[in-house]
Amino acid sequence: MGDLQFGQIIGYWPDLVDGILVTIKLSAVSVSLGLVLGLALALARYSGIPWLNWPAYAFIEFFRTTPPLVQIIWLYYGLPALVGGDLNAFWSAAVALGLNIAAFFAEIFRAGIAGIDRTQWQAARVLGLNLGDTLRFVILPQALRNVLPPTGTTVIYLVKGTALATAIGTPELLRVGQLISLETFRPVETLTIVAIAYFVLTYPIALAFQALERRFAVSRT
Repeated sequence: MGDLQFGQIIGYWPDLVDGILVTIKLSAVSVSLGLVLGLALALARYSGIPWLNWPAYAFIEFFRTTPPLVQIIWLYYGLPALVGGDLNAFWSAAVALGLNIAAFFAEIFRAGIAGIDRTQWQAARVLGLNLGDTLRFVILPQALRNVLPPTGTTVIYLVKGTALATAIGTPELLRVGQLISLETFRPVETLTIVAIAYFVLTYPIALAFQALERRFAVSRT
């Protein structure tokens, strides 16, 4: 393969595996936070109640229109300057990415809920279901079918976006790759392996969401 030499990088597999594990943990925490907060924001926006709608709208627009890298750096360096103390790099990145992705999930979920015919709400009311049961048993299961494709894409973007955490020294996959390339003077080989590792992480997510889409499509027919 020309001047490419991957042999030196093989000895750093334990470090790469550690970086992959940190990336997985970072992704899991961020996605979990984003899903929960995103659904809450979507319901707040859909409610039409001004004191819920407007704060949710402001949150969504702020985090959708500012770079996640800026959010990560501000949370790590800026927030401690305001409140005192230090923040862990991992949790700073996880929270910042979770808040950022929540804004996108919120719009995805809101669109999914809005796509449900109003007659579904009316039928649930006729059956005597309260708001919580209506959402749980009638609206959200149907909305789930609509939001699966964009949700899967957003999750994949989030996993790749964890690479931004390298800016504050979080020892995720890209950061470990950077350190290895500096030590071995083999940046091309190292980043090639890092890119393959990201593919291995994200491609199963794409397959899983495709399987879910097919399953829900079958259940709908």
